[in-house]
Amino acid sequence: MCWVFAIIFSLAGAAQAQDLSGKISLELNQLQPIEGGGCRMSIIATNGLDRPMDQLTLEMVAFDKNGLVDQFLGLKFSRISAGKTKILQFALAGKACDSLSRLHVNNVTNCVPPSITDVYCPDLLDLSNRTPIQFGD
Repeated sequence: MCWVFAIIFSLAGAAQAQDLSGKISLELNQLQPIEGGGCRMSIIATNGLDRPMDQLTLEMVAFDKNGLVDQFLGLKFSRISAGKTKILQFALAGKACDSLSRLHVNNVTNCVPPSITDVYCPDLLDLSNRTPIQFGD
């Protein structure tokens, strides 16, 4: 009977360690056409750090089909606890999803408290993509 508790306890520890990767995972999860010709994008952020993020700010750049800079976007995630996930949706008004070729992460700020000065937030990113456009840096 004791070995059952030991296995459960070790599995719980492994799951917790897996959640805390030391990275901030960003996934461009979905593009959805919206009325009026716009495009709704969904980004999933997972805090793999061992501390909460009070705010995560992303400076993004959308590129058109010709590879030209189209729009600068400022996205803000509210507090994300350690090991937790938040999803943010935003719309590009008047931009059809199929008119985009790339979403670039230009900068990342506010991933750590201001008192921590030796961390460069973009270095903590782990990016993934489930859409037909490029996503990354």
